[in-house]
Amino acid sequence: MKTIVGFAPAKVNLSLDIVGVRENGYHEMDMVMQAVSLGDTITIETTDTPGEIRFVCDAPNIPCDETNLAVKAARLFLNEMEIQTGLCISLVKRIPSGAGMAGGSADAACVLFLLNRLFACGYSLSQLCELGVRLGADVPFCLCGGTARVQGIGERISPLAPLTSGWIAGVKPPLSISTKEAFAQFDRGEITKRPDTAAMVKAVKVHDLAAIGVHMENVFEQTCELPVLHEVKAQLLKSGACGAVLTGSGSVIYGLFSDEDAAHRAQTEIASYGESFVCRPIDEGPTVIKEAESFE
Repeated sequence: MKTIVGFAPAKVNLSLDIVGVRENGYHEMDMVMQAVSLGDTITIETTDTPGEIRFVCDAPNIPCDETNLAVKAARLFLNEMEIQTGLCISLVKRIPSGAGMAGGSADAACVLFLLNRLFACGYSLSQLCELGVRLGADVPFCLCGGTARVQGIGERISPLAPLTSGWIAGVKPPLSISTKEAFAQFDRGEITKRPDTAAMVKAVKVHDLAAIGVHMENVFEQTCELPVLHEVKAQLLKSGACGAVLTGSGSVIYGLFSDEDAAHRAQTEIASYGESFVCRPIDEGPTVIKEAESFE
């Protein structure tokens, strides 16, 4: 039997714009995305039951059947590689669900990455991304990690200079936002302000946290029905954030800080709004924590 353990980092949006809609209904995006040190832990073990995928998770609200994106990723990979081995996947959940931090996509990306390593398939990152986009728009970025401009429906990824400084304090209010409903609200709404994505890219390239803060913008904020959004943003800015923004389609709101202590103080100030956290930007996607082979 083989076992592999990996880390699946979450992401935040430094900026998010919707620039069009394709004929098939998919929205064209233009975003600057950042991988962060908050993430899930995934353990994959091979089993003797060909084709079986068992999935367990420590979070009661996570589905453990074939609808789970991590299970879908495993099924896709095994089918593509014509691998008959059974799998048991265990997930320790730390990324908030329904939060706009790509929790499900991060898990799916990590499963693809770990299985490629476990079975020594030799797929390149670009080949894994081609598989990943079939699972979800955020999966390719979650495979790549780091800092990147992401366009199209998530398949066009342009890596940027890694954001190696700064700290993030965020909070998930006690409600989740459906991505499908968020896009529907956007389509019904009126957008009066858009992110300056080019300016954000320039700020990231020179590691100017103040300029990054100025250009943190998410068009979903203009159609999002999240009562505490402006309160939390105001508190984060009052606590010294360079900027504060909704990530993805929500519901996590976070601030970018130049100082770790300031980020932790801000976390204390926003803790009453929900599930709060502090993390930092990282320059990587999924990683292997441990790999072993046992003989029984």
